[in-house]
Formats: sequence, structure tokens, C-alpha cells
Amino acid sequence: MGDEPLLMADERAAIGGGRWFAALPPALRHDILRVLRVRRHAAGERIFAQGEAATAWMACAAGAVRVSSTTPGGRVLTLTFVRPGRWFGDPPLGAADVRSHDAWAQGPTTTVSVARGDLLQVLERHPAFALALVELQRLRLQQAFGLVEELASLGLRARLARQLLHLMRGYGERCRGGEVRIALRLRQHLLAELLGCSRQRVNEQLRELAADQVIRKEKGWLVVRNPVRLAGFAAGE
Repeated sequence: MGDEPLLMADERAAIGGGRWFAALPPALRHDILRVLRVRRHAAGERIFAQGEAATAWMACAAGAVRVSSTTPGGRVLTLTFVRPGRWFGDPPLGAADVRSHDAWAQGPTTTVSVARGDLLQVLERHPAFALALVELQRLRLQQAFGLVEELASLGLRARLARQLLHLMRGYGERCRGGEVRIALRLRQHLLAELLGCSRQRVNEQLRELAADQVIRKEKGWLVVRNPVRLAGFAAGE
């Protein structure tokens, strides 16, 4: 126990400042925070694997967690990037629960976890926690349906623009002249997996956005030069 890492001030602030977590009653937040276990991950480290036993509920405290899935045919699909302050994976309420996805550290990352036994004890002490978990699952389902609707109704440029805006909000660093650097190293195949298309098509769209002076590349980072125009593309304009 004494060798376990402790949360840094910014990591604790990220967990405490998440919109869903911040809305919980103070006593409930306190009881969750006091049973957190902290883990630090190297870039590319697998945090958990699809199909393995789910023994803890987790949140990202720093860095980014890439959530992916592998199809029966062996194709890897990146589903989302979890930013600091967000919880991921289903709460393991049953002893036989297994992980439905893979989770990877996208760069140096810190996660926190609540073991299943601790989670059940918190639920017993705070009945309102059950309703809060249901609300969190409702929000996730709403987001998933939104993504399905985007795939069915929007063109690739609009979907790419929306994804870049989402990443900019989560990992954006302000630069001179109103530009915003997305501080997350995104290889084109990951963007392609997020968007459900080929890497070649993503590359074509990125080149067109660069030609329109909406984005640019800087030493492996994507920089949004014109967030207003990017938002216009996201709206289908």
C-alpha cells in the first residue's frame, strides 16, 4: 500500500471536476475518493483487455485512454478517447462481469480505479449512487446513438470536423493567433478507426482542410488554425 502512487494536485482536480462526478453529493464523492487506487501507465500500455475479468471501475486522471474493440475478423476499431475526469468501462457489479473493450494508454497516462468490493460498499452506504450510475449509463447510451446517427446522416468531412472539435475541446492548447493545438498524438489510422473509413480517405480530407487553412501539422501534432471554419464544416456547411 505504501508504494502505491498518489494523485497529483492536477489529477485530483481533474477527477473532482468532471461534470458527472462533481454533481454527486459531497459525502458520496468523499467515499469514492478515499478508496481510489492510482496507476500510472507508459505510452502504449494496455490498461485492460477485452474479455478479461472486470474487477474495478476506472477513470482517467491524466493523459488519455484509447478505448478499442476487435471484430471477429480481427479488425481493430478505435471507439473513443477518454479524457481526464471521465469514467470508462462498465461498473463491475457482478462477479462474472468481463471487459467489453480494450483500453490503452495514449501517451503517458494516469488512471484511478475503484475495486468491485469497495464499489458495492459505497452503493450500500449511498443508495443515491445507484441512480447516479444509471444516469451516467443513460448519457453514454445517448452519445452512442448520436454517433450512429452521424455515421448515417453526415459526410466524412463533417464527421472528421466534429471529431477534431471534440478532441480540441478535450486536449486543446491555445497558441498564438487563435490557433489551437490538439495535444494528443493522432496517427491517421486511429482517426480512420474513429470515423469508420480508410486511412487514405482520412488523409485526403486532412489535406483538403490544410489547403483551406483550417488545420496544419506541426511536428506530429494537429493544429486547428481556424476553429470557426472547422465548426462550420462540422455543421455540414
